[in-house]
Amino acid sequence: MAVYLQKQFQQFHENIKLINTDDNAPLREKREILIGELRRYFEEKAIREGTTKITFDPENQGSYSMGTGVKPLTGGDYDIDVMILFNFSKDDEDKKPVTVKEWVYEALNKPNRTVQYKYPCVRVQYHKSGEEHFHVDLALYANLNANGKTYLSKGKPTSANVDKKWEESNPKVLKDKINNKFLDSDDRQQMKRVIRYLKRWKDLKFKSQGNGRPTGIAFTALAYDHFSPEINRVSFNSSTEPNDLVALRKLVGQIIDQFNWWNGRITTYLPVEPGNDLFEKLSEGQCKTLKEKLENLKSVLKKAENEPDPHEASKMLNKELGEDFPIVEKDQSAQKRALAFPGKSESA
Repeated sequence: MAVYLQKQFQQFHENIKLINTDDNAPLREKREILIGELRRYFEEKAIREGTTKITFDPENQGSYSMGTGVKPLTGGDYDIDVMILFNFSKDDEDKKPVTVKEWVYEALNKPNRTVQYKYPCVRVQYHKSGEEHFHVDLALYANLNANGKTYLSKGKPTSANVDKKWEESNPKVLKDKINNKFLDSDDRQQMKRVIRYLKRWKDLKFKSQGNGRPTGIAFTALAYDHFSPEINRVSFNSSTEPNDLVALRKLVGQIIDQFNWWNGRITTYLPVEPGNDLFEKLSEGQCKTLKEKLENLKSVLKKAENEPDPHEASKMLNKELGEDFPIVEKDQSAQKRALAFPGKSESA
């Protein structure tokens, strides 16, 4: 009889999720400081140059805003992604994509922080005891365009001219798509939990930075395309309870099925503009490694699902998903086992 470890999965989720509480209050505080500095910079720029003041609206984007963020591993770097939606058109002659980044760099570059040009954003990095502690990524958008679309500044001052561009992007629609994938709130929340499980697993299995590391948004897009809610029916009262173990195992199986048999690559596309392949930077060898790790994850999930002893099943999951997954105490395993099968008795 298969084990049911929903209580442990719920605790695992509580242990790893990044939420808008005191655990990331410094991020929110720094965000507000940076936004204030940007506003003052553009006010002073307008006065100094006798031009119309550039205005913008800030909004959170990425996993922080979609409710799919995870805490970094020990020694990791917290982050928050912020949209800066400028009230101008990409076609304004003086609003070149990298020129706008240079303004933001100039406004925020101060001795107490490190400001970096990134291809899709400007990053403000903070340190603690000499180590990277958290960072704010500011993605810059031209938001008032004749066609009603939003465009993201891409490129660095050192980029080739062909790589300095305004690229159509729609982060608000992406956030809405993820947050409204299912009509039922329980189904939406289960999808977000499963995305977080995959992100934590990814951080454990791909610790090095670089192109070989799959991105969180890639797993989010795969979940958007292939996730199906999973529940357990409780026989004695006909109610239902979520089954995150089965939901995760089935999604991992669906992801494995996306690998092409002829070249071993996996392809998934961002579900909004620009609709790019989120695995395009992985080589065939790196795709092979990813598939092998996913197949091992699926095998562990299946073994845990079929293991009747909650203690042994939770040990398997702790080893694969990390120490934040709670282990059922061995001396309590018999008691837990009675709760592991809703509606069943030990003599059933």
